[in-house]
Amino acid sequence: MRLRIKIILFTFLALFLLKAGEADSFTGSVPSHNIRIEFDLKNHTVEVVDRLIINAVDKNEIKFSIHKNVSIRKISETGGMDLHYFIRDGKEKKDVTVVHLPVNKSVIEMDIHYTGRFPDLPGDIKFSREFLSDKPVAYAGEEIILLDGSACWYPCMGRFTTFHVTTVTPTACETVMEGTRVSREERNGVTTTSWDFPHPVEDIYLAGGKYIVNEDTYNNISIYTYFFPEDTGLSQGYMDYSKKYLELYESLFGRYPFSKFAVVENILPTGFGMPSYTLLGQTVLRLPFMVKTSLGHEIAHNWWGNYVYPDYRKGNWSEGLTTYTADYLYDEMEGKGASYRNQLLRDYTNYTYYSNEYPLTRFVRRENPADRAIGYGKGAFVFHMLRQMLGDEVFYKGLRGIIADRGFKVASWDDFRITFEKVSGKDLKWFFRQWVEGAGAPQITVGDLKVIPDSTPVSHPEYIAGSQNMHGQEIPKPVRDDKNNDPKSGYVIKAEILQKGVPFEIYLTVSVETERGSILSSHWVRGSSNTVEIRVPSRPVSITLDPNYDVFRRLSQEEIPATMGRFAGGNEKVVVVPPHSGKDLAEAYSRAASILGGSLKIDTPLLPSSIKTGEDTVSINDKVYDRNDSVLAVTLESPYNKDAVVVFLAGNKGEDIVSVADRLVHYGKYSYLLFLKGENVVKGIWEAGKLRRDIHEN
Repeated sequence: MRLRIKIILFTFLALFLLKAGEADSFTGSVPSHNIRIEFDLKNHTVEVVDRLIINAVDKNEIKFSIHKNVSIRKISETGGMDLHYFIRDGKEKKDVTVVHLPVNKSVIEMDIHYTGRFPDLPGDIKFSREFLSDKPVAYAGEEIILLDGSACWYPCMGRFTTFHVTTVTPTACETVMEGTRVSREERNGVTTTSWDFPHPVEDIYLAGGKYIVNEDTYNNISIYTYFFPEDTGLSQGYMDYSKKYLELYESLFGRYPFSKFAVVENILPTGFGMPSYTLLGQTVLRLPFMVKTSLGHEIAHNWWGNYVYPDYRKGNWSEGLTTYTADYLYDEMEGKGASYRNQLLRDYTNYTYYSNEYPLTRFVRRENPADRAIGYGKGAFVFHMLRQMLGDEVFYKGLRGIIADRGFKVASWDDFRITFEKVSGKDLKWFFRQWVEGAGAPQITVGDLKVIPDSTPVSHPEYIAGSQNMHGQEIPKPVRDDKNNDPKSGYVIKAEILQKGVPFEIYLTVSVETERGSILSSHWVRGSSNTVEIRVPSRPVSITLDPNYDVFRRLSQEEIPATMGRFAGGNEKVVVVPPHSGKDLAEAYSRAASILGGSLKIDTPLLPSSIKTGEDTVSINDKVYDRNDSVLAVTLESPYNKDAVVVFLAGNKGEDIVSVADRLVHYGKYSYLLFLKGENVVKGIWEAGKLRRDIHEN
């Protein structure tokens, strides 16, 4: 007789009801769940009893949402009578209303009995630098369990809840959730694991699979990896790097707010961060740069976003702050901060324009490149400019103040403003009004430029006239690289700084290159036209605005190289392909142009000397590749439109050309790429200039 094996997963979400006074950013009490869930993974079904505890003051009914594949069998008061309810079906979820609640009770405890079937594992999940899928997943199968809280696999009521979870699985299946693993026991072929999260959390995300679990500790923090057997060799590296990031962030932000951090592998291409763990797709997990960048980003989220919660109604600040204190910080620590800031400005200039810009108070999540350029890029720059203005000590003191005041609570941009004002003693309303509540970015250039011999009297040559001190920010004296400090010799530069469109108030660094060295000076600039005066001790050669990219702004044309991102953000897209023959190749090029959103043009463009194409070969930097196995993608300044960028595509196999065209959107920062047998083997970025003007003595 063939036995039907039923895998049972008991999930007790036994929770404490959090009173409003414990978290002043939440209204009313936060619901708690006590759930027992039995999985039949072979048939993708679940049987569930959820003991829900809610605040019932002044309520005669309650409402919640549940996944569309769930069937409710019964709702009853715990230990009491059945409760009446009705259901309204929706496209993705069902809305349930429980009526005729017991009277004269401030807290109601009810049991919700339901079954569900979760057989659909989506195959179109997008996750890349440019795109992030917002599709919630509810799947229960033998290969993996993925129950995303936003899919409402349990009754969803409002934004926050608390929980305690006990899972019972076959010994081959491990589960992981937010919070603390308080116990784990193996007996009679099953594993019983308990998780506890007694604080408000946005969603309950349950993951499970045939994982090999490895464990380590750092400073009384448990560090886990939940990896598939074929990837356990990566475990030690992830745990070692996790320790390094925890050490770094505890020194900057204070004590890590959870008892564990876990890296969990997923069969889908995800990169999600939940309180105390991150869920990484298998292909993502294996990328060599993950431990050096993205892992730290997810750990930083355990302070920003998963401990201090963003107030989405007033703008999601957490992605910008996490980007700044993770991805950007790592580059800065290696001396590459200016390069990273330059890339953020390139992205903003390439992907946003006046019709799709919006203020940070409206950013919620990343769904396209423009969202990323605003929420991540501009958001990171806001914190950079604050740090530049306040200094490291005050800046990090402010961040620690937010953590101390808003842990497990909602925080808004206003909370950051108030905290930074408190620790700095400065009025920052103007700063947040301009950079957070306002849309757009300044666009600056050099206007009229005059050089005057030193004999011309100048009162404060290193300052913008009339603005030596603004917003309590002292403008430092110029930094001089030579030893000629004789105030009676040299030159005075009068440089007009122009702003296009609505002017911003910015703290601008100017570099002057002289015959004897370079000089840096800083100036408050506001208005459409400003004249700054700079005294230099020897003949000036050139002037550069914002040489280190410390101001959030739109870059000028000369500062942006041709890249895939600049092509994607352009209005006139042309895909150039070489002369070719054959119907299949012609159809492939036509389809590739359609994928890239451009028109097709057959031409032989002038390529840089480092790239050569022949009938059977492609070479980059003198390394030769077989063109039959290769696809070359190169961005070039358009010969047909001076303000546009074209993409040149060349390959000999139609299916490879189409495949590469479909993937180019994920390589926005690069200027040229070569794919060999479908794998990217070469990529690079053209050099670009700076906002520089040569000086000719008047």
